[in-house]
Amino acid sequence: MYRKRRYRYRHRNTKLKKLAMIGISAAVVIGAFLALLGFVKQNNESNTSSGNNIAEEETSSDSETVPVTDTAEPEKITLVSSEVTTEKNVKLPDEIRQLLLDYTSDKYEYTGELEYKSLSQYFNTDNTYGKLYAGFCNTSLQYLIYERQSHSADLRYDEASFVINVESATVKKGVYTLNYTISEKVSFAICDTPAESCGMEVEAQVSKGTDGKYKFDILAEDTDVNLLIEERVMNYLGYDYDEYYLKDMKIPDNTDCDKMYSGILKTLKAEAETNITAQEQMLSDYNADPDSFKTTKTAKHEYDRDKAVAYSYKWVDGEKVIRNPAYSDYAIYGGNCQNYVSQALFASGIPMDWSGDQQWKWFDDEGDIFESPTGRSGSWSGTEYFYEYCNKNTGKGLVAETDGNIFSAQPGDVIQYVVDGWAHHSVIVSKVIYDDNGNVVDLLINSNTTDRVDYPMSAYGYTDIRLVKIIGYNDK
Repeated sequence: MYRKRRYRYRHRNTKLKKLAMIGISAAVVIGAFLALLGFVKQNNESNTSSGNNIAEEETSSDSETVPVTDTAEPEKITLVSSEVTTEKNVKLPDEIRQLLLDYTSDKYEYTGELEYKSLSQYFNTDNTYGKLYAGFCNTSLQYLIYERQSHSADLRYDEASFVINVESATVKKGVYTLNYTISEKVSFAICDTPAESCGMEVEAQVSKGTDGKYKFDILAEDTDVNLLIEERVMNYLGYDYDEYYLKDMKIPDNTDCDKMYSGILKTLKAEAETNITAQEQMLSDYNADPDSFKTTKTAKHEYDRDKAVAYSYKWVDGEKVIRNPAYSDYAIYGGNCQNYVSQALFASGIPMDWSGDQQWKWFDDEGDIFESPTGRSGSWSGTEYFYEYCNKNTGKGLVAETDGNIFSAQPGDVIQYVVDGWAHHSVIVSKVIYDDNGNVVDLLINSNTTDRVDYPMSAYGYTDIRLVKIIGYNDK
């Protein structure tokens, strides 16, 4: 993602505690339950050893295919563990810690079971902002549940763990302003490979309501779903989404939040229905005849998918944000996702390309299109510009096929999430999920900005998805 001002804040080298393990008694119960169903949990660990060379030779020990789990109705989600940690010198009342835990636990439960329940009880709905953000978070939850229910893939959770790390907390006139991040480990019902995420950033304002309990006045979470909704709320209220943040805007007291969110949810659901219907047809078509979707495009040098995927595992983590120090981090400009994907392709052996009008290169932060090994091309760190390069480049450089059937993707291919015709996010395929009959069910991906490891492609809130299939490269 490479977009103006949509990244609220970044504190580097955040130290998140490891996700706590379930208590012994609960483990016995869960272990017995899983044994009864004959499940075998796979434990995939990525190599996170550090290195400073831009292109390093890696070998991947991770399986490229993942079987789906049993399709029987899952039990209620098991919240394995939840925890609130704080950075040094951060003081937080116990009541606020509990508020963060209770709200987040309920959100995981409802999302994991794909059953919507209101979260309004955690907001000061007697003031304008509390009412606005209660509606915002409820709309976000309703949409995400609807979107995940619409896929044939089972996107419920069996288990989930999360850690909230409060990085800063200030108080003024009884109002606490909090910046915190969330890391998670989620076992989706779709497969046995757990998905991990970290770097999910939240800014909140908390105060005591009329009942004397701490509740949210503002809760701004940087997730894909929330960004979709925020843009529409800003447009509804007449503010420029690219220039301002909703939390900083003056909201009229007479704003009809129910009417606004009802219209937004209706629009988002309609868009999701159209996109997901098309994807389900793609899935059916591909599984009916996979050979018909083999690429006919060729390159002189074949793409080393294993190296690219190995690099993608090395520079993403489920507990703390890590970045290759040999490159800049473009989070402050809107996201590091395409920069991370480009690094993985380069690590596979695909050389940089600084010839002609279409270029793909990174030597420093200065943008240029000089035909020389200097600066940075937009295609290296910009999602839509990378897509344009892959579409238009001929001769020397990276060879790719665009806009094919997304379920024909292999590990190492690039998936892009598109909003209003513009790619907002790029990820790299880490594994393919197959059922017992050899049919593709979904893809798992790795990504940066919000860092995700083995996360289901279809679990994102973005529903307009396209494939960039990497073929290899030509040297002239």
